[in-house]
Amino acid sequence: MRILITILSLIVMGCGSTPYQDDYTKHVNLLDNNYLTSENYKFSFVDDDLSVDLRGLYSQNDTATSIPIMYYGDAGIVGALVQLTTHSVIINSQRDAKLASQQIEADKFIQPLINLSRDISLNDLVGEHRTHFVAFNQQATDTVVIKPIFFSLTDMSELSIKAIVWMPMPKDQQQKRKEFKYRNMIQVYSPKLTESQYQQILEGDKNILPEILTSLLKKTLDITEAALTGQYDNNNKKTQTFLINTESNNQVLRGFIAAEKCDYQVIQDIHHWLVAYPIARLENQADLQCEKNNNNNEMGRPLTTIE
Repeated sequence: MRILITILSLIVMGCGSTPYQDDYTKHVNLLDNNYLTSENYKFSFVDDDLSVDLRGLYSQNDTATSIPIMYYGDAGIVGALVQLTTHSVIINSQRDAKLASQQIEADKFIQPLINLSRDISLNDLVGEHRTHFVAFNQQATDTVVIKPIFFSLTDMSELSIKAIVWMPMPKDQQQKRKEFKYRNMIQVYSPKLTESQYQQILEGDKNILPEILTSLLKKTLDITEAALTGQYDNNNKKTQTFLINTESNNQVLRGFIAAEKCDYQVIQDIHHWLVAYPIARLENQADLQCEKNNNNNEMGRPLTTIE
């Protein structure tokens, strides 16, 4: 029976497993309301390489055309296991190769942006969050680690950021499957580029891209600080359906409003990921009164759900 279960597990792994992607994570929160304070909140980037990671956005269809494999019935149970394992490895390898190929092709479309990004450092984009920044080699137990990845649509009309954010569990407390006290994904989307911005980028203007990336990263850091210092009150929030306007169609997002400002709303979706969209892209949302207060965390004000 155990052998049969193992065989079935291998079949499932080979047919339905997800290839590794460094811009994806599952939500983990073992803080048990023991959030950081604003005074002891510190963050660091994932390593000491502070270059900007900018990629073309592509449809992550990892469906691979499977190579037919002849299974030999006289190989016995052990032989069957070897054959199934081999098939599983081949399928996953095909998926990884397809995703890598799609990324290379998508990057070709945004080469002007990638060329401009090579002269930009993450250290130049953190703005007022610099007071909370610590170098990679100075990370402490409660330092929040951030891996930011910027994306652009292939027509370069819109940029976004995905950031994997985590707090590691102290080494003496780590257990199997309990490596993190907190781990989540934060996404922030920019407004659509104006025609003027687009033309300036094509002409090699070196000022537009840093401004956009700074805005995306600062909003990401705002959300990170708010989440890790317990500023998002998620109790009794009603789940809603949000329609997101895109260039090609409408995306549907299920979740609730965690916080909002006059120009952005932060939505916690059903995966617990935190996603920030410009208000203009969210249908049927109430107009908000802009309150200019530079002393407030831009993404940290918890608000009541809009019906």
